[in-house]
Amino acid sequence: MAQSTWPRFVHLDSSVEVKIYKDGAGEVRSGVQDIGTGTKTILAQVVAEELGLKVTDVTVRIGDTVFPDGPGSGGSVVTGSITPPTRNAAYQVKMKLFEQVAKQWNTEASKLVAINGQVQHQDDSTKKMYFKDALKSMRTGHISVIASRSDDYGGFQQPWGLAYGDLGSVQFAEVTVDTDTGFIKVDRIVAAHSCARPLNIGQLESQINGGVIQGVSYALYETRVMDNATGHMMNANVDQYKMPYAMEIPEIDCILVEEYPALSSTDAYGIAEPANISTAAAIANAVYNAIGVRIYEIPITPASILNALNKVYE
Repeated sequence: MAQSTWPRFVHLDSSVEVKIYKDGAGEVRSGVQDIGTGTKTILAQVVAEELGLKVTDVTVRIGDTVFPDGPGSGGSVVTGSITPPTRNAAYQVKMKLFEQVAKQWNTEASKLVAINGQVQHQDDSTKKMYFKDALKSMRTGHISVIASRSDDYGGFQQPWGLAYGDLGSVQFAEVTVDTDTGFIKVDRIVAAHSCARPLNIGQLESQINGGVIQGVSYALYETRVMDNATGHMMNANVDQYKMPYAMEIPEIDCILVEEYPALSSTDAYGIAEPANISTAAAIANAVYNAIGVRIYEIPITPASILNALNKVYE
């Protein structure tokens, strides 16, 4: 077993524009990137939930410098930085629409809700209309709001700094070691992770799976040779840089620990680095439990296993 923590990095220079159009379209814009971790999907989810729409009703446009600035993709920072302003902008857009609808119904905007593709009155079931019909009644062609990441609730936060608390993980590794050949097989990894409020379970588990696979590679196969003077990688080529193939991938069980610290309007944070950090340590501990000899360097290769055992029996 190995335990790890990762700080809740948040970039306050993270902004989003949410727009709704008279023709029924909904749109979210930001300069944030999606490097394959599902940023576009969660942005659409957050806006759709706030406006009572389907995810497919929301168009996401990102990665253009003409859009409001977004955070860089690094340090598990994106989700915690970009989803709160996304929800806040969507809420403000919704309330501006409600103000116009409320005038038509001679009521207050605070009495209205957006749910299941409709705008409804909380206290009068006869007052309701489809969201698209509400948009058609707008006085302007569109409503647009830009929101930026605010400080965490309850405390000041530096423009690039840490939120309160850490992201925690505990990982367990089960390995088999052949003491004749030194070959190590990782049979199973159980990864328990907290990243506050999960927004998309499928994407979250996929990132944990990817982090575990990277951790297995780091623990057993990768040998990065660095020039300490220049910081240059000295490996001859990428073709001979060892990494695990499908047969080396263990069974991976994900356990998601939901947490609601109430620090932002989404309470969501990233999972990228945390999914990787403790894997190699858990594998090293499992190898120690298997052979009774502690290995202090990675990658833990068959040669290092045999050398360690030979020293014991010399």
